[in-house]
Amino acid sequence: MNVRPFKRPDRYAHELSKMLGEILFKEIDLSSIGFVTITHVKMSKDLKLARVYLSVLNRKVNKSAVEKYFKAKKGVIRGVLGSMIRSKSVPDLIFFYDETYEEVEKLDRLLNKIHLKK
Repeated sequence: MNVRPFKRPDRYAHELSKMLGEILFKEIDLSSIGFVTITHVKMSKDLKLARVYLSVLNRKVNKSAVEKYFKAKKGVIRGVLGSMIRSKSVPDLIFFYDETYEEVEKLDRLLNKIHLKK
């Protein structure tokens, strides 16, 4: 029996992440938002839904603006993705703003402040 280290949704999410990164780089105008990074993609077990987590380098753009922008561009992204993907169907995409880096930065500032007080 062939045992793979990762489940199919994980492998699919990894490939989808690479494709979405390429689409954002080549096909979508991100000048109004700034530099966008796909931090994580999580697939449903049936591969019909992809939760895409995004991080933005531009501090002036708020989280709801990023989510609205990608919600509006979802059809275009899925269309391009459909021409790239070799699957029966293109998963539905839901975009979320990933606040992980902001939280890490906040914790780092707090730790530095504590360290300076000693």
